[in-house]
This record gives sequence, structure tokens and C-alpha cells, in this order.
Amino acid sequence: MTRHLFLFLIVSSCLGAQQLRVETAASEITYEASHVVHDWSGTSKQVQGVVILKDAVPSRMAIATSVASFDSRNEGRDAHALEVLEALVFPKVSFYADTFTLEGETLSITGNLTFHGKTIRLTTTANWVKKDDGWMLEGDFDFKPSEFDITLPAFMLVKIRDNIHISFSLELRTFAS
Repeated sequence: MTRHLFLFLIVSSCLGAQQLRVETAASEITYEASHVVHDWSGTSKQVQGVVILKDAVPSRMAIATSVASFDSRNEGRDAHALEVLEALVFPKVSFYADTFTLEGETLSITGNLTFHGKTIRLTTTANWVKKDDGWMLEGDFDFKPSEFDITLPAFMLVKIRDNIHISFSLELRTFAS
């Protein structure tokens, strides 16, 4: 975990709230990208993070994964993506949320998405469901790589579409300190 996540845990423990952590083995983030010739996706199964609950509703969230952890099942494409995304300079993608509204099982989440060295404010919705001794958070959103100053790669002289679809499925368990 990054030092931001550790600081997040320390501060939240002082508040007396319940702490959940991402169960990495059961969680994933997937991107879908498109080009006129073909579509593809890549999945990271190395998601880390914590969620702080107050009265069964998230009050803070920190989620992160390595850019290099996304696997599209094509080594050449993945290697080129690491170059385009400057993964040696910007190795992580993270989301820190601080505003939540729960209506039934629909959770509205607002926070900061940091990718390729740039941060944008993002609002999305997700399903928030109690599962056994933990919680499931599942949702999706779109973003434009150009908003993060990423030069869109081209194939056959045509750039990829300036839209990436992200879906996530996070299993959260009580944090054992």
C-alpha cells in the first residue's frame, strides 16, 4: 500500500469509524478501449484500498492499483500501453473519494481520480450491497484519456477513441489491525 493509504488508515482509526479493506483476491478493475478496427479490454486483479464506514455508509475511500498490473492478454499491446502511459513516471492510478449519497443500494460517489500525473474530480454511481461479513461495491464510469494529457496512440494511422470505459468489482472486508 502507498503511504497515502497508511495515513488514511491512521487518521480514520482516530475517528472511531469501521474500516474495510479491499479483498485483492476477489476484486478487479477492467478498462475497455476502442479503435475502428477492434475493441479490447484489460483487467487489474491487484487492487488495493480502504473504505471508512459510518453507519454502514462510506465516508472516505482510497483505491489504487498499478498501471502495469492491467492485462489485456496481449503482451505487445500491454508493453506499448506502458510506454504511452509513461508508467515508469506515473506508476499508479488512484481514486480518493470524500462525498457519498446512498439511496437504497445505489451509492453516488464523488472524489479525485489521479492518473498520468493529473487529477480530475469524478462522480459515479455504484451498487453497494452487504455480502456475508463484508460489502460489495460494483460500478462503472467513462473518462477521456486526453483529459489526463495522454497522447492517444494510433493504429493504421487512426487514433484510438478518446473514451475509456472502467468497470470495477470490489469486495470489502473488515480491516484487522
